[in-house]
This record gives sequence, structure tokens and C-alpha cells, in this order.
Amino acid sequence: MFKNILIPTDGSEMSEDAARKGAALAKLHGARIVGVHVFPVSLGIYYGEAVWVDETMRTQMQEAAAAEGRKYLDKLEEIVRAEGVPFERVLIEGDSPWQGIVETADRKGCDLIVMAAHGRRGIAAVLLGSETNRVLTHTKIPVLVYR
Repeated sequence: MFKNILIPTDGSEMSEDAARKGAALAKLHGARIVGVHVFPVSLGIYYGEAVWVDETMRTQMQEAAAAEGRKYLDKLEEIVRAEGVPFERVLIEGDSPWQGIVETADRKGCDLIVMAAHGRRGIAAVLLGSETNRVLTHTKIPVLVYR
């Protein structure tokens, strides 16, 4: 049924749990997995309403964010390969994780997105929003949400 599954990761335990379930599903269907991590473009130090960004510091912060993303994808690849499922990694720089997830799923021809819901409720969900909700709202691809 599913042949190309996208699994986004933010390095959290919950996204690793979702990856384990997604890898098992991929194995069951003979599918492959595309793993994606989106790290921020806009990095700066905020002072009140102003933002200060030193070019050297911004470069260092971006390199650190990319290195952290590679670690998250390494862990995702380890989980997926343990199931014997083919894996492709995508590391994207972007300020909207949901948008990077949706665009990657479209670009890679994915037919399912498996992702974690972090379970924020009440005012925290309103204030912080939900990348999962945004993916659900903006994609035409089926999404399996792991809670």
C-alpha cells in the first residue's frame, strides 16, 4: 500500500518512537523511508525588540544546528536500518519545519508521513502551535500521527 514514507525527526524521544513504528510499517509494506530534519535559518540574539546577529556567530550557530540535525538523522537511520528498510536522509535549512516537511514529502514523492505529536494541550498548544497540526493542514498526503 505505502511505498515511500516520510519520517520527520526533531531528535526527541517521541519522534524516535514514531520512527520505530514507521520503520515497522515500512518493513510490512516493503516501503522505503525518507528521514527529514529542518533546522532554523534565522539565528540571532534578541535584545528586547531588536535582533543582533554577528556573521561569525550566525555561521557557527548554523553549523551547530546542522551538526545536531545530522545526529538526529543518524539516530533515525539506525532505527530504520535495524528493520532492514532502505533509508534516505534530507537535512533542510528553514524557519518553518512544517513547510520543510510538506515540501520534502512532495519533492520525494512520499505517499505517507509518519510523525509524532508532542501532546501540548491548552494554552501551550495555542501559544506554541503545533508543527503536526500545520502539516495536517497543509499536505494532501496521508499523515499517521503517533502519540
